[in-house]
Amino acid sequence: MMQFSEELVNQVVANVLSTLSQQGQGGQTTGSVPPVTPTGASITLSEKVITADLLAEKAKGHSSVGIAAGSLLTPSAKDYLREFQISVHRATSSAAPKSGQGTPWRAIVLSNSMAVENALTTIEQQTGARWSQELSSSLEESVKDAISSLCRADAAGVILFASTAEKAACLANRNDRVSAAAIQDVNHLRTVITQMSPNLICVNPEQKSFMELRNLMKVFVNAG
Repeated sequence: MMQFSEELVNQVVANVLSTLSQQGQGGQTTGSVPPVTPTGASITLSEKVITADLLAEKAKGHSSVGIAAGSLLTPSAKDYLREFQISVHRATSSAAPKSGQGTPWRAIVLSNSMAVENALTTIEQQTGARWSQELSSSLEESVKDAISSLCRADAAGVILFASTAEKAACLANRNDRVSAAAIQDVNHLRTVITQMSPNLICVNPEQKSFMELRNLMKVFVNAG
């Protein structure tokens, strides 16, 4: 039986370790592996209107999307988020309410205007409440969405901006869990609140200023 000296064994081990070390260094110098962005990371979008095309371009591969205060989701964007199971949250300033505070209010915009966009941009800071905000493509869809939110109790109240405010309120009131009213101005809203405590107000934003719309929303929330 062949005998190996301890010195020879140590030399063989040293040679093997040296070879392995050189191979490891060579593998590192042949090229570095780029960092992998973890799937599911969140992204924040600052665009005023969030469409499905925008989400497909910028939010693909993300499980969560933040949108700026005042940004509006289009119907196609809502479908995209639902299809790809992407959660959405509103990126707010430190002065805004915390995300877990109370049941959110909902703004549905069928008839848009600069005054509406400006009012929605600061609505959380002005009312001290959380809001979800989205665009709608038709009167029927917007009324259906408002009724659905109120029946599921996932909105404390809904404000619908539509040029056909009276018709919207009439359609919504066909559901016995909805108390809807078409509102002209703040004084009218206060009168309606004392008479029927509406959970859905429909407002025609035409000819109304940013201040008028902001005050309407503040009075509506304070009454709720």
